[in-house]
Amino acid sequence: MREIGAEYLTSQRRSLAISVLVALVIVLDVAGVIDIVGALNDLSTNLSGFWEATLVYAGMNAIIVVGLYYCASAGALSVAHASIAGMGAYMSAVLTTNFGWPFPAAILFGTGVGFLTGTFLAVATIRMNHLVAGLTTLAFGEAMAVVAFNIDYIGGANGFSGMPLNTSFGGVFLVLAILAFTTWRFDTSRLGYAARAVRDNPTVAAAMGINVAWVRVLVFSLGCAIAGLGGTFRGHYILVQHPEDMTFFFSLTFVMFWVFGGSYTFLGPLFGAMFLTIVPEVLRFSLYERYIMYGLVLTVMIIMRPQGVITRVPLGTQLRLFGLVDLVRERRLPAWATGALGHRSRDPASAPKGEEPD
Repeated sequence: MREIGAEYLTSQRRSLAISVLVALVIVLDVAGVIDIVGALNDLSTNLSGFWEATLVYAGMNAIIVVGLYYCASAGALSVAHASIAGMGAYMSAVLTTNFGWPFPAAILFGTGVGFLTGTFLAVATIRMNHLVAGLTTLAFGEAMAVVAFNIDYIGGANGFSGMPLNTSFGGVFLVLAILAFTTWRFDTSRLGYAARAVRDNPTVAAAMGINVAWVRVLVFSLGCAIAGLGGTFRGHYILVQHPEDMTFFFSLTFVMFWVFGGSYTFLGPLFGAMFLTIVPEVLRFSLYERYIMYGLVLTVMIIMRPQGVITRVPLGTQLRLFGLVDLVRERRLPAWATGALGHRSRDPASAPKGEEPD
């Protein structure tokens, strides 16, 4: 037990040190001491305009799909992420274009709109089963698209245009890197473990003292806030936001990215969004055949690996690289702790002197 406790404290201290280092880098970048965004933009000058735009669009999709991963981590499926991203884009576009607000302030408000919308949806669907809750988010997304279509102030059917170009290659990938780090910390936090417990079995989670309703509402709201953040960046890159961008088809695309990459680890949505955004552009040499190839890739993937490309490794298992190289060695138990069939001994007195039973 002492060894396990020591290993846990060591991992927590390592995570805390990394968190402090990342926070320090962010503070230095905001203060102007270092310019990470500028350095990333300088790297993008080595890319052609086509590949720079493709990677930026893939990064924005990855941000939105990571938000979908947050929502699903507690067992709730959102089929309104395109709509929520569009709401964030509309809000930030109005602030920067009609009122001249700076882009960082517009990002905060676009993210806030996503958070409040997610809170509303989570509270409204808290007592519904998964199927009905998913259909409710779908209906909400379609309703918001119709509402945007009929509001002349934000362009109506023509969409809202004229936003300044505030999104850059460096800004997108800096935010994506920070989001990947915070999601990794979320997965190893108490909230992340509680969310996965609620997803797997809410009854057992409640019996263990987890506030199921609070966890579902908070996690869903965070996921929708990230969708609003991604929509803000997307609106200020393509410089137009249409009501059609909020419909079910686009939400289904984000769900497809999430399922393809792997729904049980944050690396899955990142990979799925990047890969499935870039592949159609790589296949652009064929005008119509590329959609057939794209569909074949998805079909083969679903048949051969329905759990997604990247899956979560269960705790306590040994990681191997192609079955050959150990990446993490399992902790060996003392001889007295295992019986003839590989089970723990029930008799603590059988432990030799100097060793304590677990």
